[in-house]
Amino acid sequence: MRMSERFAVRLAVGGVAIAAVLTGCSSTVGGNATEEGSSPVSHNESIPLFNPCTDLSDDVLRGDKLDPATKRVSVDSESNDEAWWKICNWDSTEGPYGVSVFSTRRTVAERRANDRSRVIRDVTVGARAGLVSTSKGDPDQLTCYVSIPAEQGMFEVGVSWLYSERGSMPESPPCGLAVRHMNYFEQHLPK
Repeated sequence: MRMSERFAVRLAVGGVAIAAVLTGCSSTVGGNATEEGSSPVSHNESIPLFNPCTDLSDDVLRGDKLDPATKRVSVDSESNDEAWWKICNWDSTEGPYGVSVFSTRRTVAERRANDRSRVIRDVTVGARAGLVSTSKGDPDQLTCYVSIPAEQGMFEVGVSWLYSERGSMPESPPCGLAVRHMNYFEQHLPK
């Protein structure tokens, strides 16, 4: 299996898994999602959901050292819970890792409250207060996410590398890379 195919599998699985993590602990009360044991979270469905698969240009991707030709669409559906998610992945041209951009109606508060997430720290990206996290189901911390708020809900950038390449990366876990990529993308994402 080629390196880009291995990244595609890892990122696609990670993208769908993270969407499942955020939707798995919620239910709907009066049209608003709730986390287990929390009050309802309001979601603004009147704002069109940004689609990173179509709304980020090749020039923007190249500006972040991602290869547009490696685009993989993880979630771009209007059915059920997936209607709340748009997820695309690309290979980095800088090293053996991939970058995912998540667009969702879920919120940073939902990410923080989710018991399947391991919050590493708070972060400010541009003027947006967000957080850095990994999944508790990723003991090797091969993937790291940076979540920032948006009027539609939230954006996340995930950085993921193969276990076999972990020793070659300058940062471990890949959270430094995820913050760097989110700092770049934030200026290209709706408020």
